[in-house]
Amino acid sequence: MKILQVASGNFFSTYGGGQVYMKNIVDEMIRQQCSLIVFSFLDNSNGIEKKNYKGIDLYEIKNVERNELQQLIQAIRPDIIHAHSQKALMCTIGQALHIPVIITAHHGGIVCPAGALLNFKDEICNVSASHTNCLPCVLRNTRSGMYWYPFMKQLAMEQYISLGEKLKTKPFIPFITPIGQAALFINCKQKEWQNIVEGCTRMIAPCHAIKEAMMHNGLDEKKIIVIPHGIPLPVNAYSLSSIENGRIRFFYVGRICYVKGIHVLLQAFSRLTEDNVELHLIGGAGNKGEYRYMAQLQRKYKKDSRIIWHGKVEPEYVFNEIKDMHVSVAVSICMEIFGLNIAEALAMGKLVLATRCGGAEMQIEDGVNGWLVSPNNVKALKTKMEDIISNVSVIPSMGMAGRKSVISIEEHCKTLVNLYKRVNCEKEETSH
Repeated sequence: MKILQVASGNFFSTYGGGQVYMKNIVDEMIRQQCSLIVFSFLDNSNGIEKKNYKGIDLYEIKNVERNELQQLIQAIRPDIIHAHSQKALMCTIGQALHIPVIITAHHGGIVCPAGALLNFKDEICNVSASHTNCLPCVLRNTRSGMYWYPFMKQLAMEQYISLGEKLKTKPFIPFITPIGQAALFINCKQKEWQNIVEGCTRMIAPCHAIKEAMMHNGLDEKKIIVIPHGIPLPVNAYSLSSIENGRIRFFYVGRICYVKGIHVLLQAFSRLTEDNVELHLIGGAGNKGEYRYMAQLQRKYKKDSRIIWHGKVEPEYVFNEIKDMHVSVAVSICMEIFGLNIAEALAMGKLVLATRCGGAEMQIEDGVNGWLVSPNNVKALKTKMEDIISNVSVIPSMGMAGRKSVISIEEHCKTLVNLYKRVNCEKEETSH
């Protein structure tokens, strides 16, 4: 069985959890001697370049038309397409070539035009996507967009889309063009989602929350299978018995960006009066907006010596970076599809303090291998951190419980391969 893995953008990027996960499963499937081809998407230049990666074919695809991509897939003749990006396009091509397409959801943007299933009130969104529901969120993500919202919401969707089409023919005007094309963007995202709904053979939901969101937006439940992510397990686990003088090191691993709730974490931590605590922030920014956000926070909390910024750490060094720390803090305010940082911490025998945002509930049993609090709630987060600091003595016995909930990358890939086989058998039965 020949499997085409479509990477989350650039295969070699470690920008987000989706990219790290994708590389993890490809490396493990190579180890398990699966027949693989990988597509990696780059923005620079044009064309297709074939490379070798650990003995398999890896195609770097740079701004090519659909027909060229379809011809390449037709020439490769995979039995299964597993898409982590380019999802709507892969569904369309898969239908045309009669190849089953399996999709893994990596973030809320698969159903949400604004990208994070986070509404303009900073609450996890639980309504279906539409022009009316999504416009305030899309405009919020556009510079000066919320100032224009009272005026733009008066336009019917058809009028707004028409305005967007007209602006496409004009030179780009800062602020004006993005705001004028907001409805066009929503319409485009909804069409993409419809292509996915109609064209995918199976949808992998890493948590039950995203499954519910996809069903709420029209995806047949029969197509959805919940499969939590697996991770490469560390050779050694470290218990919390190494806490010295009651001093607790909280830590965060991941992107420094708004939807990850870093501002909420820093507000809560800065209000702690205890001196015997540290907060270690391990991660960096990936775009201009995230760099601005990180710089603002660093300026605001620069006088608090208990807060230590480590910068970005490559995935292979994360375990070594956190081995001497105690409690992982994952405080996303948006829906978190899984949370590799949570799994990595649990695998190391660390406890996790996380928000109830979807993926955390799949991995954490409150009071057993960690704690769960409501998202975007500074008071609740501060109170829970104070409780942890006050009860250091009971923590070591909880540390190793978390390892039992972590799925190894080996077992995870076996589950995926079994899914591929089932889907391939269904295709053969249907064709007969």
